[in-house]
Amino acid sequence: MSVTAGIAELRPLALAPELFRPFGHVVATGAGEPVAANAGTAWRHDVASLASDGRPGSRLVVSLFDTVPQPLPALVRLLERHPHSPQLIVALGASHALLAVCASREDGRPDLATLRAFHCRPGEGVIYARGSWHAPLIGMGGPGRFLVQSWQDGTAADCEEMAIPPHAVSEPPERAAL
Repeated sequence: MSVTAGIAELRPLALAPELFRPFGHVVATGAGEPVAANAGTAWRHDVASLASDGRPGSRLVVSLFDTVPQPLPALVRLLERHPHSPQLIVALGASHALLAVCASREDGRPDLATLRAFHCRPGEGVIYARGSWHAPLIGMGGPGRFLVQSWQDGTAADCEEMAIPPHAVSEPPERAAL
């Protein structure tokens, strides 16, 4: 992370399991053996399961998010976290995104010293660990569509938000290929 004109800058990293591990894990096909399905006409790739958060009335919510591409560098001024549930995000079709994520401090606030950005390519995704702070989706390269899952009970406790000093997420090195 560098600082220019008072704004911290983040250069996105490739979405690699070992780099993302402090914040959750990467979701991608090829991580395990696929299982034949649908009478042999398809392959099922089990990539993860989201355990229940255990709150009464909580249910697994599956959503599709459509994103409008953001100009780069993108400014991250807001972080959110899901203190009771992990959250799955998978890029569908030709969608690209920038993900900004950081750990929680002992007092529950974002640990901005751990803030990292990742480039999520089509077909890739992540499961943010319960309580990991992350920026809202930053679509890039064109309109995007993302599959999102988390456990929710419909209360404000599902998602906490916090404003932070701005951080500029620059273009990934392979941006020219988008």
